[in-house]
Amino acid sequence: MVNAFFPNSSALETDLKIEREWRGTLQKHLETEKEKVTRLQNEHKQLKEVSKEYEALKDRHKSLQGTCEDQEKALAELGSHLSESKLRMEDLREEQLALKEAQWADDKEVIACRNCTKPFSVSRRKHHCRNCGEIFCNECSDNKMPLPSSAKAVRVCDPCQTKLLQRYSAN
Repeated sequence: MVNAFFPNSSALETDLKIEREWRGTLQKHLETEKEKVTRLQNEHKQLKEVSKEYEALKDRHKSLQGTCEDQEKALAELGSHLSESKLRMEDLREEQLALKEAQWADDKEVIACRNCTKPFSVSRRKHHCRNCGEIFCNECSDNKMPLPSSAKAVRVCDPCQTKLLQRYSAN
């Protein structure tokens, strides 16, 4: 009787079966696609978080770079001051050695100027250089300069004056 109302029921049943299979396949495909969408949304959230972290790290890097530049400038300045201090210390050591080594020459032993070698006489008097301690004539020791060991300017010979002027101009 069913067949009387539906003459091609087997064809319809076959079509229905195909439609069910196709529907099942589409539902499975839909579920797979939903899973992909969910996975992609999660990955997108993670990428947003990573992007925020990256921006924060870029800001931190910029800040650290500025700090590093400031510290490099400070180190360069300290290096410059250290070099100046070392030079000053070296100059002070040289001056100290010069003062220690500068022993006054004995008047009786020296008969001529240590610079121009002119003999001393009644008219050409002996003068001690207050820096090196040697004896010179007035022409070769008529300079006055302040020394670290004296508060006021004192007599120095021409060679010591040249040496001291170079030392003072270097500072």
